[in-house]
Amino acid sequence: MAVRARLTQERSRERRIALLDAAIALFAESGKRGVTHRAVATRAGLPTASTTYYFSSIDELVREALTRHLQTWMVELEQLTAVTESMDGIPDEPTDVIAQILASRPADLVAGQLAILLEAARDPQLQSTMTQMLDAFEGLATTVLARLGVTHPERIAASAVHVVAGHALDRLSERRSPADDASLLFRSLRALVVESLLDSDERDAILERLTSRSP
Repeated sequence: MAVRARLTQERSRERRIALLDAAIALFAESGKRGVTHRAVATRAGLPTASTTYYFSSIDELVREALTRHLQTWMVELEQLTAVTESMDGIPDEPTDVIAQILASRPADLVAGQLAILLEAARDPQLQSTMTQMLDAFEGLATTVLARLGVTHPERIAASAVHVVAGHALDRLSERRSPADDASLLFRSLRALVVESLLDSDERDAILERLTSRSP
């Protein structure tokens, strides 16, 4: 009986996860309006009644799906940080490598990720999880910047995340080719790194020269 009970529990857990994964996929494709009982069950390959068996409402299903996605995203960022810390060497132009990776992501994938973050930002019950995920993202940025030789990487990690987030939004317009997007992101990230290497006197001197130029 104990074995049968464990098998039943495992099957129930797998079905619940399948519904959550189906919900997040539909959300990424069509937003919250695309997450219906029938659509989720069909995507998961389960009977329509499955969603109401495991979740009291569509809102609960969406919230749990978003929470699961954000938590998974956070774990992936933490794992990537650990991998980065253990690397023996870094590329000659690591910021260029980062830019190429980010710019190569399909626009629909970027749109789905932004939609998930926007929905989480509007839901008070998800804001804590979203904050943890963004903290993990900043942690990864800090690690990468440290490997670039930045003296105080934590000082510009948040700025780097802001640049990447802005790039993601601009990526949706598809105004530029992936190569041009990568080049622009690379220059922006490099500018942050270079600025961090300047001491206060050098920064003040540059700003003074810029502000003293005639319009």
